[in-house]
Amino acid sequence: MKIGIIGTGWVAGHHLDAFGKIDGVEVVAIAGRNEVRGRELAEPSGAKVYGEVLPMLERESLDAVAILLPPHLHGELEVVCSEHVGAVLVEKPVSQSMEAAERAHEAFKRAGTLVAVGYMNRYRRAVDVARGVFKADGDPGVMAHGWWITRMPPPMWWRSFEQSGGQFVEQCTHLVDLSRYVFGEIVEVSAWRTGGRMEGVAGFSVDDAMVVNARFASGALGSFCTGCYPLGGHAEGGGGIGLTFSARQHRLVMSGWNLEGTMHCGEDEVEGLPVDEDVFVRQNRAFVEAVWTGDRGLVRSDYGDAMKTLAVTLAANESARERGGAPVAC
Repeated sequence: MKIGIIGTGWVAGHHLDAFGKIDGVEVVAIAGRNEVRGRELAEPSGAKVYGEVLPMLERESLDAVAILLPPHLHGELEVVCSEHVGAVLVEKPVSQSMEAAERAHEAFKRAGTLVAVGYMNRYRRAVDVARGVFKADGDPGVMAHGWWITRMPPPMWWRSFEQSGGQFVEQCTHLVDLSRYVFGEIVEVSAWRTGGRMEGVAGFSVDDAMVVNARFASGALGSFCTGCYPLGGHAEGGGGIGLTFSARQHRLVMSGWNLEGTMHCGEDEVEGLPVDEDVFVRQNRAFVEAVWTGDRGLVRSDYGDAMKTLAVTLAANESARERGGAPVAC
């Protein structure tokens, strides 16, 4: 299987490493505006490097492409890819604009494109346990609580609200998506934001922090906190990222980038949750197998489903920025 990569940022390295561990897969081309970085990424595999996407799509015989770009660059590119290749892996979030996402979704549907979205945490074995507990075992979830409070990422686009959509859209989207995956659809949110503490940061227009309350269709509730203000003490591998799911009989506690944690059953039974060595490999292998076999059920987050997560995060922005914290339907 010949794959093309679009984008040369941090996450591109993870996907290249993952594809390199899957038998029968070859990354043959990388397209990105930063051609120096593209050559660095391409060196181990000998992939061709393109400064623009369309020449890569026209000259290479690709079975699939991975679109690994910031939120504001999604939309029209997906439309172009739908016209040249039959399978696409799109990094999350699919956009910072519902209108752009809808255009891409319509293009994929017209072309019959197989699309997977990079919510890689859905492929974790710990999440399989969570779904088994709250769906198969009949212990209805009562509360989901997540937090993503870490240092501000360095890219300039990230600190621009117009480009990233803010931290709840760009990072905490992982926790929102997992909560939907485990507890079901979120139907309403209300949110508050704060700012003014990131003095001296050029181009900063996202929120310092946000708190979001959510109501699930099942009657369960959710709460999320997200912030990019700390200078230290909130490492991604420790207390800066976390998610808990709880019900009458079970409580799952996960933290850190790898979402390591425990499951508490009844009053005193505790067991460790399984940990994955490389969740990008699990995700990308499922995508590759779906392309090979045509079995779209192997993809745990397709484009339409990912748009529902985007709708929740955009509704939170609307509540916090335009409605003074009033509830907004998702």
